Amino acid sequence: MITLLPRNEQKHYYRPSFQAYEKTFVMLKPDSFKRRLDREIMESLKSKHLDVLKQWEGIAPREKLEGNYVQHKNKSFFKEWIDFLQSGKIRALLVGGEDAIGEINSLKKSIRSSYAPGEKRFNLIHSSDDAECAKREIKNFFDVEI
Repeated sequence: MITLLPRNEQKHYYRPSFQAYEKTFVMLKPDSFKRRLDREIMESLKSKHLDVLKQWEGIAPREKLEGNYVQHKNKSFFKEWIDFLQSGKIRALLVGGEDAIGEINSLKKSIRSSYAPGEKRFNLIHSSDDAECAKREIKNFFDVEI
């Protein structure tokens, strides 16, 4: 015979957790290569069990960079910022996985606090802040819709 406890007395020993499979945009900036941290950053990304679905490396076309930072177009630092991003190679990544946006943003904060504390410009890595930004940045940079 099975005795059922009243709902308020039931213990939950197992609660399945589910995070949605997401896609996001990540960019290793020129300073990550100049400081030779690009491999370490990629290893950190692999440790999060995320998939690199697309990758591009080189000097990015100005229009792609401007498109990814369009929200800052009218700010005084915009031209200088894009010039910095064109000053060396970048690695653009389309990354996918469970809770990819949250995982990458957590990784980004960790990398910045370890290797670029307080830096606004030379902070090694960019990632999409949320799902809407990810859609826009992926479409702009890789010409694909997600």
